Amino acid sequence: MKTKWIIPCLLMAMGVYAQQDTTLNRVVTVERDFQPVIQSAGKINQRPTILQHDLQLNPVIYSTYSAPLSVGHNVSLLQASETKFTPQMPLNGILEGGLGYRNTHFLFDYQIHQKKKHSLNLYANHDAYWGHDAQAHSKIGVDYTRHFSGLDFYANMAGEMAWWDYAVLTEDDSTVYIDNSILWNVAANIGVKSTAKQPIQYRIQTGYIALGQMYYLDHIVKSHLDFKWTNNTHAAGFNAMVKNNFYYESVYIPSDEPFCCFEYVLRNRHALRVEPFYEYTYRNFRLHAGVNLDMNIDPFMGEDKQLSTLNNFGFAPSPNMQIAWHTQDNIFHVYANVLGSYGTAMRDEELLYNRYDFNWRETEYIAPYTPVDATIGLKLRPAKSLLIDLYGGYAYLGQYATYVDIYHAPYTPAISIEYLISQQSYQQWKVGGALHYHYRDIVELNVHGSYYFFRRTEPIKPVEDTEHHPIAYDRPDWDLTARLDVHIDSKWSIYSNNYFAGSRWANTSEGDKQIKPIIQLSMGGQYIINRWLSVYLQLDDYLNRKDEICYGFQSQGIHFLAGVKWKF
Repeated sequence: MKTKWIIPCLLMAMGVYAQQDTTLNRVVTVERDFQPVIQSAGKINQRPTILQHDLQLNPVIYSTYSAPLSVGHNVSLLQASETKFTPQMPLNGILEGGLGYRNTHFLFDYQIHQKKKHSLNLYANHDAYWGHDAQAHSKIGVDYTRHFSGLDFYANMAGEMAWWDYAVLTEDDSTVYIDNSILWNVAANIGVKSTAKQPIQYRIQTGYIALGQMYYLDHIVKSHLDFKWTNNTHAAGFNAMVKNNFYYESVYIPSDEPFCCFEYVLRNRHALRVEPFYEYTYRNFRLHAGVNLDMNIDPFMGEDKQLSTLNNFGFAPSPNMQIAWHTQDNIFHVYANVLGSYGTAMRDEELLYNRYDFNWRETEYIAPYTPVDATIGLKLRPAKSLLIDLYGGYAYLGQYATYVDIYHAPYTPAISIEYLISQQSYQQWKVGGALHYHYRDIVELNVHGSYYFFRRTEPIKPVEDTEHHPIAYDRPDWDLTARLDVHIDSKWSIYSNNYFAGSRWANTSEGDKQIKPIIQLSMGGQYIINRWLSVYLQLDDYLNRKDEICYGFQSQGIHFLAGVKWKF
């Protein structure tokens, strides 16, 4: 009898145990609403400097590098992407050095983390070209962050210096050399920002920049206040910026003396931007509705000059509207942006366009103003390894500053360079696309191209005795970037990085001049010896075209760099 009852009991116990085991191994899926990030499909605004070791796929601008200092940085590793075959343990520091044909490279970066409360980052880099177009660029800085519950306190400081003795092409294709010049700046920021996911997010920051060259010294104070309140699907807030510029300007004083006469006068400019906005997010849909309220104030601006095409007061509003929607499987994504911008008409912004501009010109720098820049596009992901982005758009630049000429004054031993500035306005239609493809972790391809249609009106303030074509100065009709990375195995990887741009027009005192198209081809590779040590080789502009970055100024031409990187 006992045996008859024992067997059923054992079977029941086994069943209960099996149920418990199934329950323990149950797969639980946690879902939440996707937060799409609206990305602009427009052209990237900056071309990489040839000095930069980690080349990015960026179009050309006037200057061979961006002069204003941005405090804080991201450490660039080897030029080719790091291989993913062998997992790499995190390391705190990097020391890199390279030597090549007419150029040198040095990079140091060290990150210190202490009990997840403190973080300190020390970094320095130096790049140089030698020869007839010699130039050098150096930077050193420190970043510090203190983590508290719900917020971060941060402070950073950096110094940067650029030196060059550049060769310039004249109208008769001869070459003259600029006397060596130095551009330097020092910057520091301090601020706090929220970190925890809570209804109220904020950032408070203030910073100082000292910017100097041969004939000027600028002091810039820039502060930010950002605030955002979020409640599930709704959000509202504002982003505010105040920028104050104190500088000395050389003013010509008429005199009968043979070597007279300039006087340095202390002046100031001020800029204010406030962007109130509202955001709505629901499942696969996101809306950002805002407006940029910009104002430039120049107490020394004359009655015959203006900071804005809308009014003499320097008030210029612009939209900030972004909308995006995607399917649940993320295969189809549509977006539209209606943006605008108004510059600050200050020295740090001006040097983004041309570092060779000295401050002795008589014409005022005009803040670029774009009342509207609209883009509509769609993204398709027909396969997990393939992403296609197609877009089109329209922009109206109601106030755009362009450099008019390079004058070679017959002074010895130095060659003086002057720029005049004219204002122009034009309309721009654009179509373009981007493609990203990868095959496992072996091959990665990125292509981005745009074609532009320009319709330019007459300049607002044309330069006398100049001829003007109905085109936009310094803007190519098309541009294309293409990069291919191939990870051969866990040790070897190679890359090809290329940039193409159509012809451009330059406005000169002798009429409009056409600049040839740009073709910049680069390749390189790396070999990982172990997790600490790597070697690399890169070859740039191997067609030796020496394209003009801006009118009269050529790129270096063919050059290579071989180096070693040590991670510690």
